[in-house]
Amino acid sequence: MPTLANPQLLRWMFRFLRPVIGLALICCFWLSAAVGTEILASKQAGQTVNQIKALHTGGTTAADGFWVWIRSAEASGLRHTILTLGGLVLLLTALRYLRVTAEMRMSMNMVYYIREAVYDKIQRVGFGFHDVISSGQLINRALSDLQNVRAFIQTAVLATLEIVLTVGGYMTLILFINPWLAVLSLVPLPIWTWYILRFGKRIQPAVKSQMEAEDKNVSILTENIAGVHVVKAFATEQKEIKKFNDSCDEYYTRVVKRIRMFANFQPVVRSIAMASHLTLFFAVAVLVIHNKLSAGDFLILGTAMGSILGKLQQVAAINEQYQNAIVSARRLYEVLAAQPTVPEKPDAKPLPPGNGTVTFDHVSFGYDAARPVIKDANFTVNGGSVVAIVGPTGSGKSTLVNLIARFYDPQDGRILIDGMDIRDTSLSSLRKQVAFVFQETYLFSQTVRDNISYGRPGVTDGEVEAAARLAQAHDFISELPKGYKTILAERGSSLSGGQKQRLAIARAIVFNPRVLVLDDATAAVDPETEDLIRRAMKFVMYGRTTFIIAHRISTVKRADLVLVIEGGRITQMGTHDQLMERDGHYRHIAAVQLYGDDEEPTKVDVSSSPSHMKRSGDQQTVEAAKLGAKPIEQTPAPVMEQSGESTV
Repeated sequence: MPTLANPQLLRWMFRFLRPVIGLALICCFWLSAAVGTEILASKQAGQTVNQIKALHTGGTTAADGFWVWIRSAEASGLRHTILTLGGLVLLLTALRYLRVTAEMRMSMNMVYYIREAVYDKIQRVGFGFHDVISSGQLINRALSDLQNVRAFIQTAVLATLEIVLTVGGYMTLILFINPWLAVLSLVPLPIWTWYILRFGKRIQPAVKSQMEAEDKNVSILTENIAGVHVVKAFATEQKEIKKFNDSCDEYYTRVVKRIRMFANFQPVVRSIAMASHLTLFFAVAVLVIHNKLSAGDFLILGTAMGSILGKLQQVAAINEQYQNAIVSARRLYEVLAAQPTVPEKPDAKPLPPGNGTVTFDHVSFGYDAARPVIKDANFTVNGGSVVAIVGPTGSGKSTLVNLIARFYDPQDGRILIDGMDIRDTSLSSLRKQVAFVFQETYLFSQTVRDNISYGRPGVTDGEVEAAARLAQAHDFISELPKGYKTILAERGSSLSGGQKQRLAIARAIVFNPRVLVLDDATAAVDPETEDLIRRAMKFVMYGRTTFIIAHRISTVKRADLVLVIEGGRITQMGTHDQLMERDGHYRHIAAVQLYGDDEEPTKVDVSSSPSHMKRSGDQQTVEAAKLGAKPIEQTPAPVMEQSGESTV
């Protein structure tokens, strides 16, 4: 992604005005009207003072009473001026109300459109993007950085326009009073400009450093909230508190550094304004003494200079917003301008009808291209087949099936479904035909029904219940307080691991895909429930291609094809019976699960030591178990993971 210079980022930020350009123009109109009315009111106030002075010097006074005096014929012009001034003040009040209302509407609409763009982009970028940027960073960019950019855009348009109109309007007014005073009031502008540009180069690194520290705080919070069960289970609360406190201390240090820099900046700007103000009033005093200015002109000039210098001091606040926004915009640009990690072709076509034949044509893939995880995978799975994938932990099993739905694109080779390269089809049509039951189940904070029908929101209640029955979830759902209308806790934390997994299986069943991927989907359920799910899944898997990542031979042995992956390579391929006849990884793990570990004989007293692990290590006991073992379909035997730990 190209790095943009500050002027380029500035132009990019102002693109967010496009959806609200109508509201922005309305705001500018009310703002212009309000500033114009304010300047006219100031001029009218000066004329009022001049007329009062003229009446007083002409011999007319209010000694006999104000109301008598104000109703006199000599004060008719003054009455008209006062009424006009009152009307302008009322109009100014109404215009300010309309301006504030329009600005709020513009602000909220802009936030909506920017947030919608960020959320849409996060949904559309590939897994590769999420692998690089943490969830804490994304949350912070979608909230804090977004608000920084929005605030600056609004300020840059409206506050800058207000400053230009106020300074320009009052300068024009002063120019008519005295041209030399107008020139004198412009002296601080070049000094301010030089100092602000110099300050901007120093403050941006400090602002970026503060935001990075804030990202870290949000990341720690996000991780701890998501992993609260792990923290509680290992009693590491104090460790996590210390980690967060250290992060907060670092954030505090960076914030203080930034505040000090702005604290040094503000007095300089205000000192320039004050010096200019005092110099100008000294010049005005000289002119008044020499009768070059009237009392009304003095009032107009005082009001004008107060407004001008007040608005110019806002430049400091705008500069602070600019420095924050330019850093936030760079971080937001990384999200909104991120290229899809799995780009869709402009002429992408829907996946053609078919039975779900999947072909891996010499596919190689690595999250880092220099370190491939899948190496030259080359096989074809006929439509409607059940494929089991086994192998050691970290061998690339999940990565292999993730490529089928284009969560990632391989660096070499191609993947075809029903004869079509998946890179030539649209992502929506592809992923509507491939359903996953992941090893780590994620449920939304919605009703049970909504979670099951997540992929097809329009399905009937009957289809939802049928899927739940097939997934062996209907019984426990019926026991929930509101059945299928029960709202689940965050991430489904109110359910057990097995219950969540069964809901995930039901969700995949309702999706009715052409290709079904079960990524160790029954690992969290007990063997009895697994057997019930497996029997029910026969109806679900019929007629569709199914990939099963599993460690239990009881699941794998029924597959039409077994792929053994070791170190990213497919080292064995065949049916269960074929692989059992060959020496290799598959026969080894099958022997361990069916008959126990092939350990050295250990002399133990079985009757006095009922431990399953010790009994499985006794050679005589193992041999006796072999002779008396029944087929696994009839009597499920205790199964062992490759590491030797029981999964019963």
